Amino acid sequence: MQTSVQNAVLILEKLRPSTATLRAFGLLVVLLCVLFVASGQVSGHQILDNMRQAAPLGIITLGQALILMMGRLDLSVGATAGLANVVLAMTFAGNMDNMAYALSITLGCGALVGVANGLLVVALRIPAFLATLATSLVLTGTTLVVTGGSPRGSIPAEFRVITEGWFLGVLPYSVILWLAAIAGLTLLVHFTMPGRRMLLAGANSRAARLNGIAAGRMIVISFVFSSLAATIGGILLSAITGMASIGIADAYTVDSIAAAVIGGAVFGGGVFLAAGVSIGALILFFVQSLLYVVSLPPATRFIVQGGIIVLALALANIRRKSD
Repeated sequence: MQTSVQNAVLILEKLRPSTATLRAFGLLVVLLCVLFVASGQVSGHQILDNMRQAAPLGIITLGQALILMMGRLDLSVGATAGLANVVLAMTFAGNMDNMAYALSITLGCGALVGVANGLLVVALRIPAFLATLATSLVLTGTTLVVTGGSPRGSIPAEFRVITEGWFLGVLPYSVILWLAAIAGLTLLVHFTMPGRRMLLAGANSRAARLNGIAAGRMIVISFVFSSLAATIGGILLSAITGMASIGIADAYTVDSIAAAVIGGAVFGGGVFLAAGVSIGALILFFVQSLLYVVSLPPATRFIVQGGIIVLALALANIRRKSD
């Protein structure tokens, strides 16, 4: 009986929101209040609709957070999501009968990108940001060569229900998928042995090796998860747009890093806050909505967004030094 109580206490302790997550949630509430004042109306349905549109970035950010947990960066997530967009549209070719084939090929390509990134970092010992930057360039170039700059195909209307549809009219399907990803990765990292090994490898790879943990294998696995998350984000983005477009997800690379940092991720590794980084993604998305509501010129919007990203990274560095 006492052991069961202790286990329950440990589980509740792990599920308790961190200070960084609560801080991000507070910032989100303030942002929603500002958005309400600026637009004159913010309803629960509007918030859920924005979450539906933010789901691709949110899921991509979860994958980026895994890489940051390992003390590394993945600069290929935008290109990977863009590749998923192009491959999915081409293999679907507007025909719902091709769904199994299209999803298999798209997810398979994403997994291969993750394996390639992991091997470049572990086997060839190339710094992660350089390896993934190179991968991003290769993916972009390959996409341009294969498509000739004009991607073909389209997403069937029946498939687009994953981003356009609502479960029982209450919750968007894409938000349900996002919440499932948050829950699944939280359970994996904090409640399973492989996840704990990944955490230890990210916090201190030398200590992990001394404890018999194959740190290199954990790094490869984390890159596969990151690329699959980027691929799923690309699939959702495809369902929103209904078509393929070159460079459609390029901005998600920087945005995913900024969102993860806003949500409490640290560059030193060893920290994974799925809820926090997801809130960070929502903050970035609502900031973009706010900039649109106040009708700032496009150039000014880029400046403000860039300033927010720099501020987020600077605050993360300050928190790291104070710890």
